[in-house]
Amino acid sequence: MKSPLAKKADAPAFNLKAHKKRAGKAWSDRDLWQKFYDDAYEFAIPFRRPASREGRAANKIERLFDATAIESSFRSAGQLHADLFPPDFFKLAPGAIAKLAMGEDELTSLKRQLQSISTIVAAFFQTGEFDTASSEMCIDLLVGTGALFPIEGDAVTPVRFVCIPFDELAIEIDAYGKVVAIYWRSKLSRRAIKAAFKDGDFDKKFNDVLETDPDAEIQIDQDFIFNAEIGKWDFVAYLTDCERPIKVDAYRTQPMAVPRYHRVPGEPYGRGPILLALPTIKTLNKAVELTLKAAAIQMLGIYGYRPGGAFNPDTARLAPGEFWPMQATGGVLGPDVVRMDAGAGKVDLGNLVTQELRLQVQSMLGDDRLPEKGATPVSATEIMARMKRISQNYMGAWARIVNEVHPVIVRRVIEILARKQIKGVPNLDIDALLIKLDVLSPITQAIKASAHSRIVDFIQLCVAVKGSPMAADLIIKVDDALQAIAEDQIPANLIVSLTERKKLQKQITEAATQIAAAQQGQKAA
Repeated sequence: MKSPLAKKADAPAFNLKAHKKRAGKAWSDRDLWQKFYDDAYEFAIPFRRPASREGRAANKIERLFDATAIESSFRSAGQLHADLFPPDFFKLAPGAIAKLAMGEDELTSLKRQLQSISTIVAAFFQTGEFDTASSEMCIDLLVGTGALFPIEGDAVTPVRFVCIPFDELAIEIDAYGKVVAIYWRSKLSRRAIKAAFKDGDFDKKFNDVLETDPDAEIQIDQDFIFNAEIGKWDFVAYLTDCERPIKVDAYRTQPMAVPRYHRVPGEPYGRGPILLALPTIKTLNKAVELTLKAAAIQMLGIYGYRPGGAFNPDTARLAPGEFWPMQATGGVLGPDVVRMDAGAGKVDLGNLVTQELRLQVQSMLGDDRLPEKGATPVSATEIMARMKRISQNYMGAWARIVNEVHPVIVRRVIEILARKQIKGVPNLDIDALLIKLDVLSPITQAIKASAHSRIVDFIQLCVAVKGSPMAADLIIKVDDALQAIAEDQIPANLIVSLTERKKLQKQITEAATQIAAAQQGQKAA
């Protein structure tokens, strides 16, 4: 099967009709999940829905009575963002085959070249736009599936980053759960569509309406399909009522990162902590709603009156300090003025029930923050236990999230910079064998540090058993072990090469010889 985007003169035109049928199947499957996502967004992150779905300035908190899930979701998303994207969150390094095939000096030279490329590429991630888009992606990821889209910019901003709302996406997976098709459906004005595709192939109907009503919004589809035969991604953009695509293109790398939190085998979309905690979130919301209604009844009361014409509930104001005209205020008509208090009593807000539900929601969303000031002080042991539990909250999904985000966006940015011919950024193939991508997030570093601790513990054991600092050198290559640890912890340009190490050792030996000779000369004198 040939790629529909083949550049040969005899290549067939893109079959948009067949593609629309495939995309329609993906969107039909996507609709099966919509009820779960509607509830998750309504009760946990109500302001993350696109305006094209619910309308502008829509009231999205009408049924919300408790903000625990909203607060915990943003706190958890912030923690996830800090763990995924710290400053300089990646570096390029030689792969397994490169380490075996190259000599020590060649390998050191390659490491420094890759470090230089990493520094240039990383500079394009150090923008407010990337931080904003990646933060929004982390919020959607808590529901189950996020999307981060690096796009080609202009001369001033070569790379831009956009978070695509999950409501505008549908995906396909292959037999092994890998994303092989991404369908992006949104609504834009004709003016915006024309600006986005300046060289697009628009029909006469579109151009005519563009002249008379350029701000009218219409649906546009932008789809990315992986072509396994050529190992590239095909792109097609089209309007719903058009018979030919606006634009077709091809990319070497996956254009959009679509990470998923937990994934059930056979399902294309992820299931995040918000979906898992949704029953408890809805129960808590209903419990607070009923508690507030009970409190309102207890404070305001429910009144009965005799419809004799003297009291009209439609005109009587229920407010403090009001006087109601009445035929009688008590026995034998009662006093001229009498105070009628609403039913007094303790307002029970159901703290025991709601507090337990709040703790469950916070725990399921990974919001293990410390108590506020004034609460019982927390011991150091409890603080360490909480921090350990935070790292374990998404440890099961961590490998998938990292694998579906970092390699995708780094490869995509490198492709964009190479296409724009940015100096110092060649079009690299990151395949984990010749050149690999190392993620430098806090949790990944903690995993590496755990492996490094075994080396350090063994060196300390050798010294403790033998009772000599030089004992470890007789069993393991201490310098090489420290070199391996340094390569995982610090940039390559800060590590001395083998040649530089030998030169330094020679200088140290010569300096020690000169000092010894000088001391010997002083004794002889």
